[in-house]
Amino acid sequence: MQITQLVATLALLVAAVAPGSHALPKLAAREPVSVQDKYIVTLKPDADIRVFTQELLAVVGSENSRDPTFNGGLSVVSAIGYKYDMGPDFKGYSGTFSKGVINRLLANPSVAAIEPDAIVYAAASQSPAGSWGLTRVGQRDLDLSAGYTYPDSAGEGVTNYVLDTGVMVSHPGFEGRARFGYKAVRTWADGDVNGHGTHVAGTIASKTHGVAPKSMVVSVKVLGDDGVGTNAALIAGINWVAGQAKAAGKTSVANLSLAGGKSLAVNAAVKALVASGVVTVVPAGNSNQDACRQSPSSEPSAVTVASSANTDALSPFSNYGSKCVDIIAPGSAITSLWNKGGTNTISGTSMAAAHVAGAASLVLGANPALSVANVVAQLINNATPNKITLNKTSPNKLVYVN
Repeated sequence: MQITQLVATLALLVAAVAPGSHALPKLAAREPVSVQDKYIVTLKPDADIRVFTQELLAVVGSENSRDPTFNGGLSVVSAIGYKYDMGPDFKGYSGTFSKGVINRLLANPSVAAIEPDAIVYAAASQSPAGSWGLTRVGQRDLDLSAGYTYPDSAGEGVTNYVLDTGVMVSHPGFEGRARFGYKAVRTWADGDVNGHGTHVAGTIASKTHGVAPKSMVVSVKVLGDDGVGTNAALIAGINWVAGQAKAAGKTSVANLSLAGGKSLAVNAAVKALVASGVVTVVPAGNSNQDACRQSPSSEPSAVTVASSANTDALSPFSNYGSKCVDIIAPGSAITSLWNKGGTNTISGTSMAAAHVAGAASLVLGANPALSVANVVAQLINNATPNKITLNKTSPNKLVYVN
């Protein structure tokens, strides 16, 4: 399994996140925000990717040798960006392609689908309050005066892949259990300039703020310093994690605390990641709409998490839905580690997903031989029912770790 980055430059949108706002704009959540002239090409399961690679290179070279194609006054020079190869479950390419290249690829019998590349966002916002989530996931009934109770294994031996803005792996809260793994764009810093990824990883695995405080973290950087990336870069990170998981030969956990418009390519890549032996946890999204309208929250094989507040009400920003939401977890005003070395308090379904990823690590820590399906079933079946006040239809199941 191999990921090849042939062109490192991706078009990113700059999104400013002000205190009290949500990093996933409502408009962007409803409709994908495409990146001009960039596409994701998915191949059929029986396609020979080696043969297709040669065909693609020939098509790109041929089209680039023609007179420039003009689109809105801009010449499009086609170039391959990423190669994806997760076996028959997901394989393909992404890159900058002219209309001529796309038209020729649409006629190629190996191609299953082509879709425009689109923007994906970290799903969090700033908030002034303190944390309470750990206490809540360790109890059946709401009592925030209590401490956090969790299984003795504490997730020891379990690897969590955090696909995000990067992680400050040197933060003392990780006690040396975090490491850098991969970044989708070579020019990005290895660490976390944004803070979102460190916060998510801290909720999963840090000593003081983590649900599974003995588990391990691997940073997989798929979002830029502004908390924004592309579906192509996200799939590149997914591809890398799938290879690592298959090589390890045991069930692991991935947290994708990000969201964007609905993408068949992203959903297919997530499905392939699950098939490689990775419990994949994703946020429902922060736009107060049906989670089925976004990716990766609309992928059935992922564990999609809505957010609750410290009153046991659904967070007002949280997406919902009886079809695509699987479970609920604390996500409003969660305190965790930050990229400056201390802590910060933010809100979002990103934070809720991190609690569930930690819970999955606890399940695996107690029984490392469990399959992905076994872990997911245990999370859902062990959840506390009918505790969340809902104003929208969703499964009323609050994650529980004991």
